[in-house]
Amino acid sequence: MCADAYVVAEARRNLATKAEDRLNLLDAMLARIDVAGFQATELPADVASLLPEKDRTVLAAAVRLRCDALVTGGRTHFGPLVGQRVGGVIVHSPLTLAQALGFLTPR
Repeated sequence: MCADAYVVAEARRNLATKAEDRLNLLDAMLARIDVAGFQATELPADVASLLPEKDRTVLAAAVRLRCDALVTGGRTHFGPLVGQRVGGVIVHSPLTLAQALGFLTPR
């Protein structure tokens, strides 16, 4: 597993606001994840237009790092892309990833 430094900072910011008691869990997970330095990368215009700037950066990082999948709970912005392949990366919600890995049966 890997993550871009921007994504790690975004996760840390979100947890600090919404679930500060879970920051220690994030740190434990990060100890097992390769974190790459932030590097701006562009997305195709048709995909970029679907996402706000901060989310474009997240998806672009996954593409740049050649990830197989991007897992996001951001249904509002990433919803139209769930199940789609962008630059080799399949965008998943936690549910669709669990289904794809065979942990849950699709409804």
